[in-house]
Amino acid sequence: METKKILLVDDEPDVLRLFIRMLSSGGHRYQVNQALTAQRALELMRSRQPDLVLLDLLMPDMDGFELLRCKSEDASIRDIPVVVVSSRSPEGEARVCPVLEVRQGDGLTALELLRCVEGLSQILAPHGHPAHPGPRETAPATRA
Repeated sequence: METKKILLVDDEPDVLRLFIRMLSSGGHRYQVNQALTAQRALELMRSRQPDLVLLDLLMPDMDGFELLRCKSEDASIRDIPVVVVSSRSPEGEARVCPVLEVRQGDGLTALELLRCVEGLSQILAPHGHPAHPGPRETAPATRA
């Protein structure tokens, strides 16, 4: 199953525009929906059933952690894969949760983000539904 529908969730419109440009720069055609609030994101997950959600953690109305908790309690959306793409992370406590977090000290280039989306869509494809093959080149090694 190829990732076709992506939901971007961030309270900053400039960040949403940046991600849209990054996603469209790779030549793939994604249907991209945007949510400026976590509540709107939950509504869109239920009504549009995206293949993947790119989620900022720190938002004013309801943070990303609360959104993930609500999502996990809703059987209709609990299996939608989420990638946390937050430029900031709450400090202090160690956490282990059912969320994949991709971090790179100096950020991700557009190509690196697209490779992550393609790779994750293959890994997280529902059982029995092979994902569309991703790019042939491999992503650069993780930087320290």
